[in-house]
Amino acid sequence: MTYLKQMTMKLENIGKFMAFSFAGLMLGSCLDFDVTGAEFNQTQSNVEKVTRRGQVDSIGYRGTITKDDFEAAMKACETNFGVATGGVYALRGGKKGELPGTHQYQYQFMLGADQYAQYGVIPHVNFPYSGIDIETSYSIHQKAYGGAYGAFHFVEAPIVPLLNMEAIDKLPEIKAIFLLIYDYAALEVADIYGPLPYQDIKTNRQAHPYIYNDLETIYNTVEANIDTIVNCLRYFPQKEEWYRKPILERLVRLVPINMEGINKGYTDLDVFVRFANSLKLRMAMHIVKVDPGKAKRWAEEAVAGGVVETEAHEMALYGSMLGFQSPLIEGWNSWGDMRMSAGMEQVLKGLNHPFLNLLFEKNERIWNNNVPSDNPNYELKPGTDYKGIRTGTYVEKEQNGPTNPYNGFSKINQLYIMQAPLYLMKLSEVCFLRAEGAVRGWNMGGSAKDFYEQGIRAGDIQDRVTGLLKGKYEEALDTYMAQESATPFTYVDPTGETDPIQSEITIGVKWNEGDSKEVKLEKIITQKWITGFPVSFEAWVDLRRTGYPRLFDVLNPEDGDGSLDEGDIIRRLPFPDTSDQSVLLDVTTTGLKALGGADEQATRLWWDVNKDNF
Repeated sequence: MTYLKQMTMKLENIGKFMAFSFAGLMLGSCLDFDVTGAEFNQTQSNVEKVTRRGQVDSIGYRGTITKDDFEAAMKACETNFGVATGGVYALRGGKKGELPGTHQYQYQFMLGADQYAQYGVIPHVNFPYSGIDIETSYSIHQKAYGGAYGAFHFVEAPIVPLLNMEAIDKLPEIKAIFLLIYDYAALEVADIYGPLPYQDIKTNRQAHPYIYNDLETIYNTVEANIDTIVNCLRYFPQKEEWYRKPILERLVRLVPINMEGINKGYTDLDVFVRFANSLKLRMAMHIVKVDPGKAKRWAEEAVAGGVVETEAHEMALYGSMLGFQSPLIEGWNSWGDMRMSAGMEQVLKGLNHPFLNLLFEKNERIWNNNVPSDNPNYELKPGTDYKGIRTGTYVEKEQNGPTNPYNGFSKINQLYIMQAPLYLMKLSEVCFLRAEGAVRGWNMGGSAKDFYEQGIRAGDIQDRVTGLLKGKYEEALDTYMAQESATPFTYVDPTGETDPIQSEITIGVKWNEGDSKEVKLEKIITQKWITGFPVSFEAWVDLRRTGYPRLFDVLNPEDGDGSLDEGDIIRRLPFPDTSDQSVLLDVTTTGLKALGGADEQATRLWWDVNKDNF
């Protein structure tokens, strides 16, 4: 039995160590998760009931340690080590220490950001076994919209106690990497909801009141942490072999997010340095409108310090290595809870992208008695086309039933997606970040053209090693990348319920140095949006901060919390868990001030500045 299988079996049994307050209702359906406000509250207890509040932001990596003290520190952290990996899995759909699974992944992504980024649309209203109705894409339900915030708590709950232990200060590299995981998760959730009690949670505060930190503070603190983390990991080679070897061996088991590291073991900590700097580069691009000078400095520092540059540097949860299949197969196909969006159809058809027939299935039978008999455009036989649903469409109520025409729209191709990694930092994203930086005139270590083209070539979604259709994506790229303009595309809803609409995408794929900065940015972000699938958090950030890709307007945006008008896109999710009076008081006392606006979907986050891209 391999050590990874042993580790997985161990993690299946760690529940007895985890004193989480899982008091929520268990829903026996395709929404089998505990509701936010129950399991996902800020007062859940910690493994081994660690109550110490340590100096989490301080990492004494230059200190020396004896072998006896080292062994004692490792032993003292053993139980907390045993659950900390569950926090890593929770970045992409893990729950209670388990590997990523469909229930939690759906709650984290499919019910929210997957729709807001227009990767997919829920093809029905009712989730019959959970008592949830989601009327349209921007509708929010008290049981569902806190999913990403709840996932953050599944990350931090097993990690924060470890970060605050006295013994972990004697193991600075492990502390640094788990601080990086915490910061990564905190940034993702902050970019969805806005302010959160980032510092109070990180420093192990045990009870209300919690102080909500504003996004500027969170970003600046994370950036400072990254600099400390990078310095710590770079100093590691100077330590003695007897110390380095067990640290590296332990990290393979604790943080198995790099293919090379999982296969061969971590020989040094360079991939984590590159991961940290790539996160800093991502952060720099997020703040480019609100603080362009700082954005440039962060980006150039990150690139100079070393970012993800090859596939061997990528960070992801690998189903082929850890033993899980993509949650999309069950969520999209078996449960019928997601279908291709019209935005995805628009982009892939307009650009003749190879993902159209690799990543998706053609339509099944589409039932509808209201199809105009005199309009042949609305006739669609089974298996003839790839069809997406307009985001915000009033879909039918029934789930998986033959009378709901939207169930017949395009599913995911499970053969292609089966072992697709769930990326934390993908080479293609870093290439597109560097391409955008180069367009902005920053020193990114190369040209925008080269990074753009490398990003497309590194954009395959399949597992780099085990992909069952390996090579199919690459075979199509030369033709794809030679296109100088988009193919005109008009979306036609085969149900006849929404009007035909013409795509505004005119850009091609081929890089042209004569294009304006704005056109170059549109090309970069459009390709980044495509290759980022299915992880939608970053795609939604880009859509908000740049307006790209040019997707169809969302229908019925007013069906959210009432703050959005026609043509608006959702800018954030309201603070979750406010049915808890203690949480509501915290939000009222410090959360709203930190947000700087109303607790509404239309309120822009700190970095989401309403001005031109250049």
